[in-house]
Amino acid sequence: MDTQFQRLEHYLDKYEQSWPLSGTVLIAQRGEIKLHKAYGYANLEHQVPNTLDTKFRIWSLTKSFTGMAILMLKEQKRLRLEDPILKYLPQQHALEGITILHLLGHTSGIANYTSIPEYNQKLNKLKLNPQEMLQLFVSQPSAFMPGTSFAYNNSGYYLLGMIIEKITGMTFEDYITTYILQPLGMVNTGVYNNQQIISKLASPYHSSWGEYTQGEYIDMSSILSAGGMYSTAADLFLWDQALYSDQLVSHNTLEMAFHSSNLKYRFGWFLDERFDRKRMYHGGAYRGFRSELHRYPEEQTSIIMLTNYDCVPVTKLTESLAELVFGEPVRVPIPPQAFPLDDSIYADYMGTYEGFGCKANVERNDQDYYFIWNDVEVTPFFPISETRFHHTKHDSEYEFKRNAQGELSFLGMHRKQDRS
Repeated sequence: MDTQFQRLEHYLDKYEQSWPLSGTVLIAQRGEIKLHKAYGYANLEHQVPNTLDTKFRIWSLTKSFTGMAILMLKEQKRLRLEDPILKYLPQQHALEGITILHLLGHTSGIANYTSIPEYNQKLNKLKLNPQEMLQLFVSQPSAFMPGTSFAYNNSGYYLLGMIIEKITGMTFEDYITTYILQPLGMVNTGVYNNQQIISKLASPYHSSWGEYTQGEYIDMSSILSAGGMYSTAADLFLWDQALYSDQLVSHNTLEMAFHSSNLKYRFGWFLDERFDRKRMYHGGAYRGFRSELHRYPEEQTSIIMLTNYDCVPVTKLTESLAELVFGEPVRVPIPPQAFPLDDSIYADYMGTYEGFGCKANVERNDQDYYFIWNDVEVTPFFPISETRFHHTKHDSEYEFKRNAQGELSFLGMHRKQDRS
């Protein structure tokens, strides 16, 4: 390992001394793995450490595979990006005017099922068939006319999975496995369905009062092509490298998909610039597992991070590691100083915030500030400014915000009395 990547390992080791860290990290440049290391525990109950071949659910990073499947079918002339959804789901008249391209780019305007309160309250625990899923979000009013705005949307990628199955006559799992995973040698990657035993799959963890708790159960029948896959960091490196080759689609198709548009989201990837460099990236976060794959294609540099601890800020860590790779000075974050918050200000923040079928009760007990998530998990925090708070044990911040009307929001949710 060269000196630069020794600095990366040193950074992560120091971070682990200060903050919770669990999962695997892989950093590569120009096809060569420079750092590949595991941290923490795959299973806390049995004290099983994470290893380099531990598997993690990758949630929305699945969308990059769904997008590639659509690209492959396009190149085979089995679909057109301009095709209306009604061509494949003719009974769903509420989807009129929406095309495959709208679904791919999150510009369809259809309701996002993971933001529907009933889904987060109980439906995500039930086995739902495709017709039940369609009824869940197609029956909701549209947010905007197709193509007129952008809103990240899991419903669109669930529909893309249905279209893949309709065209190929295969399940989404079988198509992805046969035509993407097996050709690339991704033997430690698959689609999780709650039924099979997955060797070396990590267990998910949340926290309450800073102590670890079991991750919440989710039935994967409603996730599938929107976020149903699991993988390892090493397998995701194979996935990363395939996007430099013509193993799955031609270079011309890759150029069309990712290098010839000003759009910020294409075929399962966010596109932007970071550190004055072009970046392709995606992540996933839900119920204990978090994933990030950040690619800097012109430098052929990739940073992959997977965790089974909900409290590990993998997005922030992945970007810090990229800064180090590109020679920027980065320090391990230290616990900030507490701010002398006036009691009246915090009293104004207290209350119940609700949204998306979730809620946070902001409360206080003597000198302890905290909020209770969905009546179960307690997050203790302390003020670091008049509006910002920091977790007492984890590397996480939270902020109270006011809109132009003076209404408070927290974690993207509005306070109950402010909306009445």
